Amino acid sequence: MASKTCLLIDIGNSNVGWKIDNDYSSVNIKDFQPSAIPRHQFSVIACVSNHQLIQHFSNPTIIKPKPYKGLIFDYNLEQLGVDRFLGLVAGYEKYPEQDFMLVDIGTFVTIDMVQNNCHVDGGIAPGLEHLQMSKTFTGNDSRQSWQLGTENMLRDTIEKRCDAFNGLILITGGGQAIVDIKQAEYHQNLVITGLETINGK
Repeated sequence: MASKTCLLIDIGNSNVGWKIDNDYSSVNIKDFQPSAIPRHQFSVIACVSNHQLIQHFSNPTIIKPKPYKGLIFDYNLEQLGVDRFLGLVAGYEKYPEQDFMLVDIGTFVTIDMVQNNCHVDGGIAPGLEHLQMSKTFTGNDSRQSWQLGTENMLRDTIEKRCDAFNGLILITGGGQAIVDIKQAEYHQNLVITGLETINGK
């Protein structure tokens, strides 16, 4: 079909996700096949890594962090990851004038807060896979214990940060199943939601 549709794409460290109309798909970078891309005329792309994949999308517009409405950033925008920027835009649009914490759990874990319309950097940490790969063991028991310990450590850290925050909590990212924070909202992909906002949808 010759459609003038726009494909929204999130190219991350480990996964590439896209949305067209209301259909969302995500695949591990290792399993990415250009033939799986839906037909489209234009694309709007957030890319933090694996930049070579951009060539597979039609008429791409690459989104970069930039000043946004009344949101004051506690970060050099030239250094802020576009994934973090778009997640903040999505949260800011969804909850204007409200304080919120955004936790993106993926290859890396990023924490960002908006308080009184000001962005507060909460830091970047290794994700679960990076933590578990940081040490190797020869025995199965030690390997399983390490996997359990790193998962518990990451979960406890995220939950502690969330418990200490007085405001809304938004969780996104491919590894979000590691936590079960009752007071949080879970979102499939706030990067794509931010792209929708930037793209005027």
